Amino acid sequence: WPIAPDEDTLERRWRALLRTADRSAAFRETGDRAVAGTYRAALTKEDGNGSTPLSELSLGALLPEVRRYAYRSFDRQYLVADGRLISRPRPELWRAHGERQIYLTSLLSQVLGHGPALTACALLPDLHHFPGGSGKSIVPLYRTADASEANVLPGLLEEMSRGYGRQVVPEDLLAYVHGVLAHPAFAARFSEELETRDLRVPLTKDAGLFEQVRKTGAGLLRLHTYGERFVPEGEQRGRVPRGAARCVRAVPGDPAGYPEAFRYDDATHTLHVGAGEFAPVAPEVHGFEVSGLKVVQSWLKYRMKDGGGKKSSPLDDIRPDRWTPGFTTDLLELLWVLEATLASYPEQERLLDAVTRGPCFRADELPPVPAGMRKPPGAPAERLL
Repeated sequence: WPIAPDEDTLERRWRALLRTADRSAAFRETGDRAVAGTYRAALTKEDGNGSTPLSELSLGALLPEVRRYAYRSFDRQYLVADGRLISRPRPELWRAHGERQIYLTSLLSQVLGHGPALTACALLPDLHHFPGGSGKSIVPLYRTADASEANVLPGLLEEMSRGYGRQVVPEDLLAYVHGVLAHPAFAARFSEELETRDLRVPLTKDAGLFEQVRKTGAGLLRLHTYGERFVPEGEQRGRVPRGAARCVRAVPGDPAGYPEAFRYDDATHTLHVGAGEFAPVAPEVHGFEVSGLKVVQSWLKYRMKDGGGKKSSPLDDIRPDRWTPGFTTDLLELLWVLEATLASYPEQERLLDAVTRGPCFRADELPPVPAGMRKPPGAPAERLL
């Protein structure tokens, strides 16, 4: 319940929690979080001994900080960012969040399905960000909030810099990896190899080809972070280039007109959201998939009157009571991002073919993992390479 498609719903859930006679039932206590417990509320700070237990808060207590949150691939929702409300919040991951941070998410616990082998976000991602419902592989670019320590095998960037005759920075490697993996052709080509559940990135020795893949990946990362990262100097952050889709009939903004269902008309390429209409929406956009997660359909289900996903608390029954202008804007941006992503797939497949046909670095040509190197407790689980 601390996650919702809009901020107003979180405010109303918070008020309901404080008003209820049984806060523990409404809160839905877990093995590591209870209303009478004392936990550090601020997840991004080292200091502080804790906070007031939820059971002792007054009826007028202010709603804690609300942040935009990467809930599912391409789906940005909102989260009450308070350590008292989140089960197993992984504070080390929160403390590594910063202005330059970016996350790749994938599925390393089971075999990948159809679609890109990974997705990306600039917002802090949910445990199940990549496909929803399963998998929990999150790879941050940096291990610190100030971007002082890249989440890359020590010595790798230096080896690449020598091979390409120019400096390779962490963002270059990230963009290259995204360019290689963020499309369906990779999983299709290496379907047998991926049965090991390892993502192995072919790293070209061709400096010119590396730059082509890096440039393509950087453009996709700008899209997939909704314009928050990899934005060219002089351009505004937080903007998504317009695509073809338009809202041709507005979704009613009153409670009576709040959509209960949506449907897609394949003949007219129209997405019907309640009484609203969005067009043109290509069938490939409507059916865009990330390992079983139908992105557009999942996004819409969470914003229908009855909502989507699992319910674990009575507070989950408090839903948005109307379709907002923000929902329309976010839906259009989602459609535009998917349009541009699909348009990049042929070039990505061409580049992947060129990479695999040409000379690539062998594992024994790259720096070895330092002897005795261990993951710090609670640190990000995977290094980028």
